[in-house]
Amino acid sequence: MKILLTGSHGFIGSALYARLVKHGHTVFGVDLKNGPQFDLLTYNIWQDNIDLVIHLAGKSGVRESLKDPAGYWNNNVEATRRLFDRYQDTRILYASSSSAYEPDLNPYAASKYIMEELAGRYPDTLGMRFHTVYSDNCPRENMFFNKLRNGTLEYATRHYRDFIHLEDVLDAIEILIKKTHINGTIDIGTGHPVRIQDLAPLAPVRLNTPGERNWTCANMEKMKALGFKPKYTVEKFLTNQENSNIINIITGENV
Repeated sequence: MKILLTGSHGFIGSALYARLVKHGHTVFGVDLKNGPQFDLLTYNIWQDNIDLVIHLAGKSGVRESLKDPAGYWNNNVEATRRLFDRYQDTRILYASSSSAYEPDLNPYAASKYIMEELAGRYPDTLGMRFHTVYSDNCPRENMFFNKLRNGTLEYATRHYRDFIHLEDVLDAIEILIKKTHINGTIDIGTGHPVRIQDLAPLAPVRLNTPGERNWTCANMEKMKALGFKPKYTVEKFLTNQENSNIINIITGENV
């Protein structure tokens, strides 16, 4: 299969690119990290004869969106509109977010919600509502588990988050690549929220967190019907030997 993958150098995109190539697909990666000419707002060197588009490019993060709402609109909505227009006769899987459930909370959530509304105008799109994705080697230093591992976590919150491991996300995407009859939106998570405070009980608790959801929990009915079952849990991740320093932080040892 010939696949156009946007955001191919990102957290999910780089791992997905490697897996798709390993499984025999021809993948054309587009990522701004390759240079400004790959900005989807202006990019015109489109590939022809594409069987599938997987659109992962865009700006993420709730707090950053509060500072730059225009940037989130341009990168998440306008760039996506250009991509949808170019490949309106091709199946498109695109990255949405659990934040889209409450689009009024912040510009990031609003941009994802508008993306879903926009996608409804095209004949063959599926929005993948990713919940909180993590992994052992996440390159984004501002991610919760990275801060916990590095001892740089400033505070915890009482929010509940549905954490899903990167490998499970890749499994879910591979299932959806094969299920060409599904459109609309679909949740990708575990269905088992975890309270942030419980993962870092020694950290100070911050109560004032504007723009953030209090509770996220993936509705797993659709993915379960497709045969998807997550292999990882947060508990399994934290008890992994490579993350023993996280356990020390949680239990108070060597702190």
